[in-house]
Amino acid sequence: MCFAKAGAVSRAGQIAALENTIYYPAMMTAHATAFILLAFVALPTFGAAGPLSWPINCRVGENCQLGLPDIDGDGKAADCRRAGYRGHEGTDIGISPAQMSAGMDVYAAADGVVQWVFDGKFDGCPSKHPDCGRPGTPAPGANSGYMVCTSSGPWCRDGKGACYWCFAGGNVVVIRHFDIPGVFATRYDHFRTGSITVKPGQRVSRGQVLGKVGSAGRSSGPHLHFEVWGSTWYDPVDPWSGVCSPRRGASLWQRPEAPWIR
Repeated sequence: MCFAKAGAVSRAGQIAALENTIYYPAMMTAHATAFILLAFVALPTFGAAGPLSWPINCRVGENCQLGLPDIDGDGKAADCRRAGYRGHEGTDIGISPAQMSAGMDVYAAADGVVQWVFDGKFDGCPSKHPDCGRPGTPAPGANSGYMVCTSSGPWCRDGKGACYWCFAGGNVVVIRHFDIPGVFATRYDHFRTGSITVKPGQRVSRGQVLGKVGSAGRSSGPHLHFEVWGSTWYDPVDPWSGVCSPRRGASLWQRPEAPWIR
């Protein structure tokens, strides 16, 4: 992710921002070691069920693998085990290339309105394909390498001025949520090319199919990167709860112990 306040960041400043804050996922490969495989091990949780449902048609420990967030950068997931990678801002749910080819659905985790959609990027990363390569300078509407950027608009974290956001997920959907405490928006990355079924401004319901899992953008294997923004634009929070989570309080998952069980 890259953030810039429109008209207020120099070219050099934008490049620095890109290098320091763009999303670098540790994805699943044929010899994946970056994911934590959870065979239905209950995560520590507090309180009642949360507002988010599982955003992919798989069950951890059976047919997908899990890389947990590390929002505060201490290398630990909410349950104090190793996170997907240090500083990881989302939950990575990895599948096999065969599962990607067969097609695996991605679902909206809650009711909302589609904010942004990016599609058309090559979905077989890593590769020498230009869409898997290093992007150019971030700018409103930029689309190069694995990076896609929004237009400039009223999307600053502080609510002032005009800002734009850049994502390294290639094919991306962002959904804005309303009247859901602790959930401002959710982000879904790395879709299979041409599979996205929704458009900006469209209302979606929890469980509605958004597209299919791919490996577009800065990715080393098929997976969904699922990210929760807490209270404003690009405000990553950990939906899992536990003693090592920087977000104290209840889990944001409807089924806190094992969200993938429907």
